[in-house]
Amino acid sequence: MKNNNFVIIGGDKRQKYLGEYLKKCGNSVSTYGLYDWDDDTERLKTLIAPKSVIILPLPVSKNGKTIFMPFSKRELPLTRLISLLSDENKVFGGMFSEDFSNALKEKNIPFYDYYDSAFVSENAYLTAFGTLKIILEHIDFAVSQGVFAITGYGRVGRETAELLKKLSCDVTVFARSEEARTDASLHGCKAEELCKLSAAADKFDIIINTIPHKVIDAETLQKMRTDCKIIELASAPFGVNPEEAEKYSVSVIKAPGLPGKYTAKTAGELIGKKIVKTFQKEEKDE
Repeated sequence: MKNNNFVIIGGDKRQKYLGEYLKKCGNSVSTYGLYDWDDDTERLKTLIAPKSVIILPLPVSKNGKTIFMPFSKRELPLTRLISLLSDENKVFGGMFSEDFSNALKEKNIPFYDYYDSAFVSENAYLTAFGTLKIILEHIDFAVSQGVFAITGYGRVGRETAELLKKLSCDVTVFARSEEARTDASLHGCKAEELCKLSAAADKFDIIINTIPHKVIDAETLQKMRTDCKIIELASAPFGVNPEEAEKYSVSVIKAPGLPGKYTAKTAGELIGKKIVKTFQKEEKDE
């Protein structure tokens, strides 16, 4: 890959290791919005040169208005960033919104969403390890003795179930799809229809939700043991209402963005490898 000038804007711990990885590959790397002492966007203007490659976080934005910059006291509006770019720049990021994508297209700015199916699969694997770390922090028994429920059997649910099974845990997957339940059974898990969760709720030490809409209702919460914990991995609108859970003395552990918290180095390098492969492919096609 040719030497490139990368400007990493915003993000979490992953971006630190992403920058280190790109430097090891022989590139020039600068950052903005990774530290709370960053100054205003006039400095960013000096960082972005013609041909600069801009790397945005995962997600690019959480509110649809500003770049996701949790380590900075500053805010960078998406519109301000676009005003600093030209069609000579390239933009990488994770989970571009339709509005932001359209704004880049209007200025003919090339952009690449690294959050594709292959990345999602590898990221799910890292999420499973982060989930295990949370479990270990909240139990007082050997993990192999735990009884776990997982709602949903998408990539994250599958990876989490497989990791727990490797540790000899008792795992039941609750899923709507018969195909998903069959797959879970073939991988050594117990499998039940999602609608049967409520009836079995008192059996579990931990319930791990991966479904981004309410699946753990008041009836289920009422039947759960008070020492059972819910680990919420799903995005909004989430699988359980924490305030409702509190009424029944059930703890909900919200756990968004686990790769960035617990496996930041691996997750950052994963993004870096994805970006490097994109450049290598383009150079090969030239």
